[in-house]
Amino acid sequence: MTSAPRWVTASAPAKTNLLLHVGSPTPDGYHPLETLFVAVDLRETVTAALDPALVGTGVPVTVEPAPGSEYARMVEQGAARLSDIPLDGQNLAVRAALAVRDVVGVPVPGLTLHVRKAVPVAGGMGGGSADAAAALVAVNELLAEHLGTAPLTPGKLSRLGAGLGADVPFMLLGGAALGRGTGTELEPVPTSAQLHLVFVPQDRGLSTPAVYRRWDDAHDLPGTGAPDPVPAQALAALDPADPEALAALVRNDLQAPAVELLPALADVLDHGAKLGALAGWVSGSGPTVCFLAHSADAAEHLVRAFSHEGRRALATAAPVPGARVDARG
Repeated sequence: MTSAPRWVTASAPAKTNLLLHVGSPTPDGYHPLETLFVAVDLRETVTAALDPALVGTGVPVTVEPAPGSEYARMVEQGAARLSDIPLDGQNLAVRAALAVRDVVGVPVPGLTLHVRKAVPVAGGMGGGSADAAAALVAVNELLAEHLGTAPLTPGKLSRLGAGLGADVPFMLLGGAALGRGTGTELEPVPTSAQLHLVFVPQDRGLSTPAVYRRWDDAHDLPGTGAPDPVPAQALAALDPADPEALAALVRNDLQAPAVELLPALADVLDHGAKLGALAGWVSGSGPTVCFLAHSADAAEHLVRAFSHEGRRALATAAPVPGARVDARG
């Protein structure tokens, strides 16, 4: 017990959907999906700590931009606000910590969280889900070592994650995976070599429910309308990585409604194509735009071109590992 850590830091990746096929909503309101996730090298970091001086069973959380991140620059320039991030039970990291603590079944007063954000909020890249995944891992390790018990298994954490958000199990898994159902039914996809991506964040977010409502308005489908399957060619284009072949298959059914809600996205997509991107798409429900580049040099060329025009852009690579412990002390 005396050597148990007082804090554990874990991180989890952002994501994009290389393909996102949407089916008509079921009676419970959920849209069945067929999607090809890929985890990108842009990570949210959560530190879980024990402070015996604190009383009560709440989980206080603090948030700061990750130093040097695109999100930090957005905050500095007024394009994002930390005040948009809830610091109560609506925060997914807090909900994740409470979920682990409830399963452990032992009151642990003095549990706190600190989140370093690198992923734009409401950008379609799963930043909140990455916070939840990192918190699940950090709190799981911290409480297990503090209490001298076995940590929860990856399968248990994944099930907890599914109860927090559809993307959370993938942030725990990482790499590349097929997602079905609401996206929580995962099948890892073999990959080799890296894909080179460029993300162009926007100055405003999009509401995921609003994007889905716009999709519903445009599709008069029966309740049994299933999403199109992800084609085998897309999986083959990841192993070995073939960006040209993959570019021809990229598809996001939520892109059209996102562009309808935020027409400026069409200009960004068109401009990236003119600058030489192999493919461009709205990431998830938007509004962040993602471009696939042929190489790391081509990705940096895109970033420079966008930057010269006053647009924020960042190059990153995929796939990368899922949630993991980074440090403890």
